[in-house]
Amino acid sequence: METASTGILIDCGQGVIRGTMPIRDPRELDAIVVGHLHADHYIDVVSLRYLLPWAGFSGRRLPILLPPGGRQRMDELASAISERPGFFDHTFDVREYDPDAEVRIGDVDLTFVPGNHYVPAWGCRLRDPAGHVVVVSGDTGPNDVLVESARGADLLIVEATLLAAGEDDPKRGHLTVDEAVAIGRDAKVGRTVLVHHRSQNHEAVVVAAQAAETVDIGRPGLVIEVDDIARSADRDGVDHDGGGGPPATLGDTSTTIAAAS
Repeated sequence: METASTGILIDCGQGVIRGTMPIRDPRELDAIVVGHLHADHYIDVVSLRYLLPWAGFSGRRLPILLPPGGRQRMDELASAISERPGFFDHTFDVREYDPDAEVRIGDVDLTFVPGNHYVPAWGCRLRDPAGHVVVVSGDTGPNDVLVESARGADLLIVEATLLAAGEDDPKRGHLTVDEAVAIGRDAKVGRTVLVHHRSQNHEAVVVAAQAAETVDIGRPGLVIEVDDIARSADRDGVDHDGGGGPPATLGDTSTTIAAAS
């Protein structure tokens, strides 16, 4: 998520740093926020640690906000990759967040949204200086708290891992494509982006996006300018309407979101 003065990376799974580099130099990020400690949501901090200390390194440590228990996991990760204790502290300011607290990152206010997952997990709700609201679900099963947190948001980025609930464990930890779309609809968000979907489910995700003009498919290179969603709502005389148009290019003054699958 970028505003005119702030850049925040939400989760950092495999390949994310390479995908981020054409959009923004990761050394210029204001923070990385990790929702939970499954490897596909934070393992690329290893790639970033090896990148940061070299050419152009200013000595500034990049804040990484981790859920409770995250600092121990970072120490364990350093050991697992045959590095010394404190390896990540050289270039990262590792912090554990309080999921009940609000965090200010640059000009963005962030609160955490508890998920229903196999391990403790959180999504987040971000608000920029203009009042635009973006909600990121993180990994979660069906979740009434997410619906309420996303209510009236300009943009919802929501996981859509499954085709059917029966594919999940008895204790749900992921959403079906239909459930993800329904959360955006029930919360009356301006635009819903489906992410975290499996390649074998691509056709079903495409069908879901084609059936609802305010639903998009998360993919590398997708950029959404949140101002466009708000302007569309003003023109149509409704609370929110994503319009279903093509993604806008990065702007200089409004909040933008780049979402990958």
